[in-house]
Parts: sequence; structure tokens; C-alpha cells
Amino acid sequence: MKNILVVDDDRSIRRSLEMHLSSEGFTVVTAEDGRRGVETALSSPFDLVLLDLRLPEMDGFEALREIKAGKPSLPVVMITAYDDMHTAIEAIRLGAIDHLGKPLDLDQLDEIIVKIGEIAALSEKGVSFCDTPECTFQPNVIVGRSKSMKAVYKIIGAVADNRASVLLYGASGTGKELVARAIHFNGRYRNLPFVPVVCSSLAPNVLESELFGHEKGAFTGASQRKLGKFEIAQGGTLFLDEISEISSDIQLKLLRFLQEKKFERVGGNETIETDLRVVTATNKDLAALVSSGKFRQDLYYRLKVVTIELPPLRERVEDIPLLISYFLEKIRRETGRSVEIVPEEIVDRINSYPWPGNVRELENALRRAVLLSPGEVMLPETLQLEETAFENRLPLMVQSIQEVERAHIENILQYTGYEKKRAAEILNISRPTLDARIRSYAIKLPD
Repeated sequence: MKNILVVDDDRSIRRSLEMHLSSEGFTVVTAEDGRRGVETALSSPFDLVLLDLRLPEMDGFEALREIKAGKPSLPVVMITAYDDMHTAIEAIRLGAIDHLGKPLDLDQLDEIIVKIGEIAALSEKGVSFCDTPECTFQPNVIVGRSKSMKAVYKIIGAVADNRASVLLYGASGTGKELVARAIHFNGRYRNLPFVPVVCSSLAPNVLESELFGHEKGAFTGASQRKLGKFEIAQGGTLFLDEISEISSDIQLKLLRFLQEKKFERVGGNETIETDLRVVTATNKDLAALVSSGKFRQDLYYRLKVVTIELPPLRERVEDIPLLISYFLEKIRRETGRSVEIVPEEIVDRINSYPWPGNVRELENALRRAVLLSPGEVMLPETLQLEETAFENRLPLMVQSIQEVERAHIENILQYTGYEKKRAAEILNISRPTLDARIRSYAIKLPD
């Protein structure tokens, strides 16, 4: 940092700041009103602007708006005698990197200047995620080029044009609804309704009415007929998220619909026929729920005509740079806050973090960091990760991943009596994949 612009109508303050900053080795330029300050800031190279709030010709907030519009990355520190909450909030909201009250604390000013210098150094060593073709944003797009995601795209392409039931498996935050939308909007039914329902968010009786509708007087408060999601989604796609949470009664009605394409509204006798695709999703092992009697086996097989397994983020780390670019652009469009450079130390933390919340957790972490970073460089302290994800691990096992996986497969095979089909369902992998793992690990099976 070399050049600093001081904009203040008080000559004594301009002079004292000039003397102090010059003694620290900076080149200082001054301006006595807002208009001249803006013109100077935009016409010459500066590393920092110290901007007073109360100025002739143009007040500090208006000057700040114009400076940030012309040079978004130029750090501006607002200085004011009105050192209150509203002034501080407005200054930061308009893009100031910090806020100082009068009389000035020169030690505090020096700390801010050091911080700005550190940000500049981070920028030089950082990674720019917004100067590449990948820095684009389209809603409802699945981001990823990893092998596992390409496998997902192939299945989406295969089922997009037909009404086969699709069951999506994946941990929370892996993007199950995005995949459901991709199935719908990339097929021949894209112009018909896509209706999502989170099954766990409603009580069983409310969910039944939400899905199948109800007749007037069907229950207390049913003052008029209501169409359910099955009718609203006619011809399109009904997406049922967290399908493992539905009650046995709703399971039975859903099974009948999948078999006959018919249902009745709650409290009604009229049989309604509708044709649509049902896509379901869960983060639980439905096969295990079937074994324990908590989920109907016949419904399970109706739902899993096609199964798509979504990998957790930790298993497709090669997609993280693309996801960062995508989310930074998405956040910029939604909030107006632009962060283009991510320091290497942040990139390293992101790549080494296990992301238990998957893609959703990554987006939320980046959103917070962008909102709290005042300039175009993401500040390390703004990226908050759940460090307990590292601290609360199970006791360390000094084994390779392959050894752990081999032992796990052997345990599941023993549990199922070496029934490969059942073992593959519990492991949430295909039968050919299980056979390949058995051969790879030389697992011995009983005759």
C-alpha cells in the first residue's frame, strides 16, 4: 500500500492525517469536499480512501456510492463525528471496509491500514473464481464434472422422457430436489407442472389432505373442496422428498395410485384418475425400513423402478472449484455482493473439510463469507466451518479406506446370509459393483 486519499472539509484533520500517514511512509493526497474527493478517487490510483461523512457539495454516503460504483475494489474507510449504530450500518451497507469515529484514534487507523494491506496480500496469492467461463449461473442446474456426477446425468437422460418412478438416495444437502427438477425439466413433460412436497414437514393427516385433497366438510375446518398435489401435478411430476416419513395409511394410498393411477380425496367417494410421474427421495435406508416393518415392501419396489444414488461432496472434491464459481455468481446476483478472489488458505480449508452438510453447507458457508467480506477478497475469518466435524470423530482406526470398506462389506454379507442382492441394497450400491468389490478384495464366500 502506497497512496492514500483523505477527503475531509476540516483543514486541521486533513493536515494531521497527512502528517501521520506521511510519517508512516505513505503518499497522501487530500480533498476538501465530496465532489472533488470522488473525482480524485476515480481519476488516480489509490490504495485507500479515508472519507468524512459530513462534506460540502456531496455528503460522504453519496460520495461512497459513486466511488464504489466506479472502483468497486477500492477500500474506503468512513470517518464521522456521528459515531452511532445507524451511521456504521449504512457505511458498511454501502461498501465501506470500516468505520471510524471522531476524534480519530490513530492507533485504530493504523490497525485498519495493516488489515487492508493483509487483504491486498491475500488477493495476490488468491484464486480468482470469477474470470473463467465456469463463473456462470443458471437456476436449477446441477454443477459437477466428476465421474460420479456424470453417471447421474446419464440416468437422468435415460428417464427424462418417460413416467417411470424414480427413487433418489442421498444424504441431506446432496441436491436431491435439483436432480428431480433436472429429470422433469429436461424431458418431454417440461412444460407441465413440477410439484415438490417435503413429506416430513406435515403431520400425517395434513399430508394426506395436501397430497390427495379433501372434500368440503371432510373434517373440522374443511370449509371448501381442496385439490391435492396429485391433481395439481396432472401430466407432470410430483416430487415427494423424505418419503421414508410417510404413515402406513398414506403408503397404502400411494401404492394404489402407482398401481392404478387412481385415488379419492379425503372425505370423498369420487374416484379420480390422473397420469403423472412420481419421483421420491430419501436419506434413509428404505430397504432396512422394509426389513423392520416400517415401510411397505410392495411400495418400495414400486418406487425404485429406477434408483439414483447421489454422492456426498467429500467423494467428489474435484467438483468443488466449479461449485465455488457457481455459488459466488449466484450469491452476487441475489445479494449484489461480489467476492471474486478466494485466498489459497481458504481454498485449502474448503478442500480438506469433510462437508457433512454437503453442497448445501458449502453454499451457506460461502454466502456468509461473501456477506461479511467488505471487498472483492474473501477474508479467512468470515468462512466458518464446523470444526467439531473434526473433533468429534470416532476413535482413530489405523486402517486404510480399503481395509475399512472390505471389513464393512464382509459384515453386511454375513448379516444377510451372503445374499448379494440384499447386501447390495443395504450398501446402497449396485449388484455388479458389489461383485466387483468382492473380487477386488478377494472376499471369500461360503459354498
